[in-house]
Amino acid sequence: MNRLRITASYLAAVLVGTFLVSLANTHIDLQALVAIGADIPLAVRLDALGRDLAGFGPTLAALTGIGFAIAFPVAGLVSRALGPGWRSIGYFLAGAVAIIVMISAITIYYRTALGSLITPVASSREISGLLMLSIGGGLSGLLFARLKPAAH
Repeated sequence: MNRLRITASYLAAVLVGTFLVSLANTHIDLQALVAIGADIPLAVRLDALGRDLAGFGPTLAALTGIGFAIAFPVAGLVSRALGPGWRSIGYFLAGAVAIIVMISAITIYYRTALGSLITPVASSREISGLLMLSIGGGLSGLLFARLKPAAH
């Protein structure tokens, strides 16, 4: 029963993280267009989010799942060592760092393996955008901490 709850908590965190990071990605990109004068109505924003989820979502979910599978057990070990007061903070940071590492790894891959100078996740071009994306991972880490039973 405990393993099932842990697995469900992990999958919920991956799905919520994928949605939040994709939402932030779409919002940042659209706001860049608004900044140069584009008018983007709500219907277009929602359509763009849907397209981002459909196009980038599956890859984002797979990479988020890998990142969380590494980060969350580490957060669990560290928070147990530091004490229960650190559990939520630890999982928040683990989720946020997992997203930062994943986005950075994608960029490094494009530059080294593909010889490309583009930033594949344009919303992460500036540190403010990367941090905004990482908040989605952090909130997913908090969700995982809340749903997963605490180890004793």
